[in-house]
Amino acid sequence: MANEQIEDWKNRTITAVSGAAVLSQASGREVARHALKRLFLLTNEDRIASLNIINQIDNFSVRRRLLEIFRQSFVEASSSFTSPVFFQSGDFSDSHFADAFDRDLLILWRHLGQNRARFDEVMQSYPNAARIRILKRLNSRAFAKKRRIRYVVNGVFPQGAGPSNAFISFIALIIFLALLIIAFD
Repeated sequence: MANEQIEDWKNRTITAVSGAAVLSQASGREVARHALKRLFLLTNEDRIASLNIINQIDNFSVRRRLLEIFRQSFVEASSSFTSPVFFQSGDFSDSHFADAFDRDLLILWRHLGQNRARFDEVMQSYPNAARIRILKRLNSRAFAKKRRIRYVVNGVFPQGAGPSNAFISFIALIIFLALLIIAFD
């Protein structure tokens, strides 16, 4: 990474984020998010180097705006899978939000090989609020129930469920046979 590229990035970022922040906080955050993505490209996604460059910015409001969304932008740039719903505020009593969150959480869980240690390692880079929400939802009964239902619907039964697997298979077989008898009667 060349010093002139970094200086150019700092000058452009100060100008762009300051100008966008005059319009609204949301536009300031969006411009800062794009500036951070460019910084991550310049530093080869080195978190410490990126933070050091941000700390060199003299404009407090620009530096605060960049640090405000740094973790979320870093996760978006460096992770192989992430979802914007993880960073949105929402209530799990809203079924649409809960379904979208659970669907993306299940995709992330499968993407990481259903390995809790690896999942926890990936969660360390997430912002605190998102990480706490994701971990609480992963351990919740509602998500576990949805996960079991999706496994059964997809034909894959959860491991370690014990005797309920045989019972579920037996019930599914009876229902299938009853439907066949009804269909060809």
